[in-house]
Amino acid sequence: MARYKHTEVEFGQGLFLPVNLQKQLLPETFEYMLNDLIGKKIDISMFDENYNNDKTGCKAVPPAALIKLIIYGYKKGIKSSRKLAELSRENIVAKALTCDMQPHWTTIAGFISSNSEKFKKVFVEVLTYCGELDLIGGSDFALDGCRLPSNASIDMSGTREELEKKVEMYRRMASKHISKHQKHDTSGEKTEEEKKLYEKRQKHLNHQIEKISGFLEVMEEKPGKRGEIKSNVTDNESAMIMDSSGFLQGYIGIAVADRKNQIIINAEAVGTANEGEHLPVLIDSALNNLNEAFVEMPEDKNPTFMCDANYFSEDNLKACHEREVEAIIPDSQHRRRLGANKERRFEAADFEYNKDGDYYICPNGKILEYKYSRKPVLGGQEGKVYQASVKDCRSCPLNRKCLRTKKDIKRWVGRQLLITKSNAPDSLCAEMRKKLSTEEYQNRYAYRIQIIEPVFANITYCKGMNRFTLRGKKKVNGQWNLYCIVHNLGKCLEGYNKRRQTA
Repeated sequence: MARYKHTEVEFGQGLFLPVNLQKQLLPETFEYMLNDLIGKKIDISMFDENYNNDKTGCKAVPPAALIKLIIYGYKKGIKSSRKLAELSRENIVAKALTCDMQPHWTTIAGFISSNSEKFKKVFVEVLTYCGELDLIGGSDFALDGCRLPSNASIDMSGTREELEKKVEMYRRMASKHISKHQKHDTSGEKTEEEKKLYEKRQKHLNHQIEKISGFLEVMEEKPGKRGEIKSNVTDNESAMIMDSSGFLQGYIGIAVADRKNQIIINAEAVGTANEGEHLPVLIDSALNNLNEAFVEMPEDKNPTFMCDANYFSEDNLKACHEREVEAIIPDSQHRRRLGANKERRFEAADFEYNKDGDYYICPNGKILEYKYSRKPVLGGQEGKVYQASVKDCRSCPLNRKCLRTKKDIKRWVGRQLLITKSNAPDSLCAEMRKKLSTEEYQNRYAYRIQIIEPVFANITYCKGMNRFTLRGKKKVNGQWNLYCIVHNLGKCLEGYNKRRQTA
């Protein structure tokens, strides 16, 4: 027969367990470093101006305790304010970081949503410490964006016309719902449960009508290249963004990372569908952050910024040239051009321009004469159109690699070439295409993925940042900066432990 241990202490009897909060933070761990740095090496005195209770009012929870709790929770993948408050009550490490203060979830939520600008300053303070540990190279940087949904419904997006139709739809549904309710009311067949369900449904419809109608009264239309950009009733500063899995309503979290140790030197969340237009501002902010963090940059070379094809434009390359930084940005056809696909269509770069005669020479040696200037229509590009003769294209052995479709080949139309400011022979874009056709620049650009993609993998997968929980660009930007702070502090752990052991 089995024998079991018997409890010597009754289940309801209290236990006196001695707990030393300081000893819960073990050396060489992230939380030990976090507790040691916040308020000491990382200055957070900027939060003191939020409080004016030196003579009257209740004592406030110290900002240091809140920041430690938030960063520790974000590292563990906890971003809900209620879950962070629960963490401070039930997790012994969180208790040690907050000195067992157990802040209420409303205190945590208010602190996160109202200190976006100050989190940027904390980000620079952390960057300064990264520089002290010699974790920043300061010469090569990679830049990219991570598309994340926001705390907003995509069903509440639309142009003014679409939102007006949505209001009318809800009004018809509400009217139909009332008629159905009155019909059942007169027959006396409705139960109490059905009445409660009706009231709940009707309340929801009325709320949606009031919400959208109120938004339409103050709505300002957003003009775009292809017409009106869709607004969002819940969070109008967010945008409808194309992702690999489809469309989402959210923001693009952009990060600029250093090559040496993947330290993020600039972080910005933007509510636009195209992140490329923000490149000049991002470069300025990145260089400014390095300057404020006292990071020494190599004097013998200009800093290099590597971006993907979303940032390829004449304006961006011009902005980089004006700031004396080197940009390595491929165009959208870069991989096809360098790949083994021999069936690719000839592009503008394959045609030779004759400046004196203002014409182009095709790969077969035939002339494309200037025809007319094209004005931009529905977001199209302004440029000059050059066209080859039908006779030359009909007898050309390369026409299948030159004409756009099989239909064009059957019709035997002449090849047209649209020359815009982004593919003109004397443009910066053309110069960039030539650079990236060389082995040197191809090898340099290959580092971009190694630098920036693991950063997003760490934040989104390892830290669980799969969506923004706040609304409004300012608040979302603060949350994105906090997650980038968590990433940078994780990179500091090894250097911190080495410095602590040698001290």
